[in-house]
Amino acid sequence: MPSSRVYPGAHVGRRVSSGHLFKQHEPFIAHPDPRRIDLRASVLDVFGQYRVRVYQQHSLIDVLLLADLSASMGQNKALLLASLDSIAGSAFSYGDRFSFIACGGETTPRYQLSHCQQRGALQAFSKQLQTARFTPQNPTWQALLPHLPNRPSLVFLLSDFHFDLASLAPILPQLRQHDVIPLVVWQTGDYENLPEWGLASFQDSESRATRTLFMRPALRRKIVQNFQKRRRHLQNFFRRFGCEPVFLQDHFQAAQLQAYFLQRVA
Repeated sequence: MPSSRVYPGAHVGRRVSSGHLFKQHEPFIAHPDPRRIDLRASVLDVFGQYRVRVYQQHSLIDVLLLADLSASMGQNKALLLASLDSIAGSAFSYGDRFSFIACGGETTPRYQLSHCQQRGALQAFSKQLQTARFTPQNPTWQALLPHLPNRPSLVFLLSDFHFDLASLAPILPQLRQHDVIPLVVWQTGDYENLPEWGLASFQDSESRATRTLFMRPALRRKIVQNFQKRRRHLQNFFRRFGCEPVFLQDHFQAAQLQAYFLQRVA
């Protein structure tokens, strides 16, 4: 979406200022810049006023990464750190400000990086995040709202979304002013590399409860089908709020996000 920020940047903006994309003619008194006077438009003006050409300014945006730090995300820590480095690096290359907010069980985020534009600060924060303990908890997404900017921003929502989506539904309507991109991180080993036969022990990352199942082809197919059903459910859920989720499986691929954005503007 067009940025409304005052500061010039690399993204399409709503403001008129110096730029390359002609927007409209304005009276000289509104934009007193003699270099922009359009003589042809001035001669055709019915009120005999000088007219100047004004251009659409490209502006900065704020880029945010909201990450789930519940226990089930423990196996996705490497993917989370890779996403952090890639998204922040892309924001820095465009001169944008980057923020990271961790969503956990607390009402106040434990890990937060605000309005960062320096790679050194990002590297120090990334080292701090490497030692983070992902404890069993239900993510309190509602607690993140006071920390979000008031201006429209680009917001990445990263989680495995292995929780009741009813806890997420109340905040998505409040994020409509932002461009929200859900990043769904899954490990294919959780459902694709299961044995055809034998005993398999499973542990719930949040409750720590364990369960032993006798694996067989029918049960294996059922588990795979349930993951596929969950994928469709997540797609339908986010599409109701105008979002299209991106599924990142096993590892982060910047090319996958590039293809996502190119598809949106096609």
